[in-house]
Amino acid sequence: MMSETETMQYVVFRLGKEEYGFDVSIVREIHSMENVAKVHKSARYIEGVINLRGKLLTVVNLRKRFDMEAGEDESASKIVVVDAEDAPVGFLVDEVTEVIRIPKEAVEKAPAYVTKGIEAEYVLGIAKQGDRLITLIDPLRVLELSSGDESESGGAKGG
Repeated sequence: MMSETETMQYVVFRLGKEEYGFDVSIVREIHSMENVAKVHKSARYIEGVINLRGKLLTVVNLRKRFDMEAGEDESASKIVVVDAEDAPVGFLVDEVTEVIRIPKEAVEKAPAYVTKGIEAEYVLGIAKQGDRLITLIDPLRVLELSSGDESESGGAKGG
């Protein structure tokens, strides 16, 4: 007897020509780019903070976090707000394209040569949707790795 195919829902967004996805269950909301206040002496990938209904929301620039060059057109830029441990965090992306259901079997573990550029720890897998490839990312792992020292040389992590 065939069981029903298990699917996961992802919020799909673009950084440059690449497509990425966050699990929809941890995405709280999607915001248009607003006045982001710069934070003095913050890490280079911290875009700044915005006022989200009276609370400060830290905005992480995913392009900078993944060492990509800056985007040309920022008019479609969105902030994807996810629920992190202490407080929600926003991720600045080029454009949010859709929310999509992806069957579990369409997701493959990312090959090592693909995950070299962005740290393998936060890539959950690569989803194949027709001729598209969507890199599925765990935003909470991105934050965990971001909160460490930036100049860390990938040595042993203490715990």
